[in-house]
Amino acid sequence: MPESELADFIGRKILAFDTETGLVEVGFTIPKIFLNMQGILHGGAYATMLDTACGVAIRSRLDMDKYAGHSTLELKTSYLKAGAPGNYVAKGQVQRIGKSIAFADATLYNADNELVGSASATFVLRPRKPS
Repeated sequence: MPESELADFIGRKILAFDTETGLVEVGFTIPKIFLNMQGILHGGAYATMLDTACGVAIRSRLDMDKYAGHSTLELKTSYLKAGAPGNYVAKGQVQRIGKSIAFADATLYNADNELVGSASATFVLRPRKPS
């Protein structure tokens, strides 16, 4: 899986990647820079982790000979419990991959294995240009 500066910054690590089922687990180490003015983890950090897990799930099932990649069209996020900097695991699952659109869900767990967030996402699939 290609790396990025964002992936490095949030400590993204692929823990499980099943190309048959589209089920993935992604670990994160979130730094304190993501704290908001109330001293809790900013919702954008949750959204980033959940979106990443959904995207990794889609990539696990995507035919990379046919598609150049994918981009998030929509992300619905539910914040279930306030968070702090530290370690998290997001579990992503492909729901459906069509010809141009794909769907995935994700759940987010803190270091105590408590469910702290969930999301559903829609992605546009970018076909490769014929060579």
